[in-house]
Amino acid sequence: MRIVLATLLIQIISLWAVAQQPDLILTNGQIFTSDTSQLYVEALAIKSGRITAIGRTVDIEKLATRQTKRLDLGGMLVVPGFNDAHNHLPGGLKATKIASAGMDPSWEAVLDSIRKAVRQTPEGQWIEGTIGPSIANLPAATRFVLDKIAPNHPIRLLSWWGHVGLYNSLGLREMGIAEDQPDPKGGFYERMPDGKTLTGKGYEKNAYWPHTSYAKMASLRDENAMIGEFRGMTQALLKAGITSYQNMCTGATAADYARIWKKAGLPFRLRLIRWGDMNTDGSLSIPAKDQPGTTSDLPLLTISGTKWLLEGTPIEGGAEQVDAYPNRPGWYGRMNYTVPEIERMCREAIDRKDQLHFHIGGTKSIGKLLDLMASMPVDWKPLRPRFEHGDEIDYSPEYIRKAQQMGIIIVQNPTHFAPMEGVPMGPPPTHGMAMKTLLNKHIPLAIGSDGPFNPYLNIMFATTHPRRPGEALSREQAVIAYTRTAAYAEFAEQEKGTLTVGKVADLAVLSQNIFKVPVPKLLQTESILTMVNGAIVYDAGLLKVK
Repeated sequence: MRIVLATLLIQIISLWAVAQQPDLILTNGQIFTSDTSQLYVEALAIKSGRITAIGRTVDIEKLATRQTKRLDLGGMLVVPGFNDAHNHLPGGLKATKIASAGMDPSWEAVLDSIRKAVRQTPEGQWIEGTIGPSIANLPAATRFVLDKIAPNHPIRLLSWWGHVGLYNSLGLREMGIAEDQPDPKGGFYERMPDGKTLTGKGYEKNAYWPHTSYAKMASLRDENAMIGEFRGMTQALLKAGITSYQNMCTGATAADYARIWKKAGLPFRLRLIRWGDMNTDGSLSIPAKDQPGTTSDLPLLTISGTKWLLEGTPIEGGAEQVDAYPNRPGWYGRMNYTVPEIERMCREAIDRKDQLHFHIGGTKSIGKLLDLMASMPVDWKPLRPRFEHGDEIDYSPEYIRKAQQMGIIIVQNPTHFAPMEGVPMGPPPTHGMAMKTLLNKHIPLAIGSDGPFNPYLNIMFATTHPRRPGEALSREQAVIAYTRTAAYAEFAEQEKGTLTVGKVADLAVLSQNIFKVPVPKLLQTESILTMVNGAIVYDAGLLKVK
């Protein structure tokens, strides 16, 4: 019996030892873990897609066996895979795209581009373009002008920041929008002096792209082209070292994106955040709200959270402010929903135990939302509500205090700090677009691009902050916001976000040390090797696994 027990014990120990043998070790590197208790290590071990050990090269090498693969980093910097906490996948509208000169093209330049597109595009096919602040805020930019040059082509011109859309008359009809359409819940139409007739310009998604037209948009979608676009985009993301992407589902429902993503077969983590709208009767419309959060056939994809577009932005005068807009006397902006309507959104999410994502940023609107949430008998911290942008969270010390108490997460977008065509910079403000203040006040801060997804561009603006230099972060703080806190912002901090034992091996080996290079050289950074779940998903061929 003793011999049998001894033999069994030896077998168990042998099996345990085999189970601990790493599949791959990375050695001789500068590995930035994003864990403030141990920011740097030299080496790590990976088994079955997870990190099993971190530490000194000499210690990690002792864990390796003959079967273990090895990657000598040669002193290169490794970071956790970046997690873009706020962005938007394309919607795939089948259209002829017109070229735009810069971020703020003139009305005449756009009209000239449309004229050229009309000559090259079959009648009845969509023409689509991008406009900037000048056209978005130009009273003369109406559908009637577009109708004269393109009466037989539906046209959609969408602002690059996504809050203003302009259609011609055929485009309105194709979208099911009447020429005297009432304002929808959550959006507004610009009207002619009669107060009824639409100019063709809609503010907020529920006006220029009503949720009632999801089926219509699906019929206008070129899914094969969309799959190709996703695949090309994925290569660019992985080359940048981005391994997670949190998508606000504006262009399609979460269910549609999941289906198309499955066809594309893409090797990085995608979170689909539902987009909430409100029906004309005041009931809530949340496409895919009953969709399961995860499925076995899409292990890298999750569906969770609901985004609510509570207001516009200062660019078009949509964010609600305490003080009137300087260029529009007597105009303070406005919220897209009433406070009782927002309370219904909150209660619905609480019932489903779903994370709330509020697009909010005005000096007055943030106060309204915080007051509402504070008045509700809810322990908000476990729900981790997110303020997307949250630009004016530091307008008042009271705002900061309430955000601390309720565990509000701010997802900021550093590319918004950059000088923009058509948007005056002005002197540095005393509030708005806070970053350092949030960290000092222990308010969770994550970074999402909401635009160009180059993480090094976002890190550059986060650490220089052209609009408010005193709020700039250190590069280490910016990377932590882009990795560890971004994971926390999607309830995934137990799985990813740091290069520590037990986490998935999502990482990027960078072409240069982003903590040491001069600011202008940050933009030259690329990943030379990117891993998801311990598998190499991008390889520039500069390092060799042996």
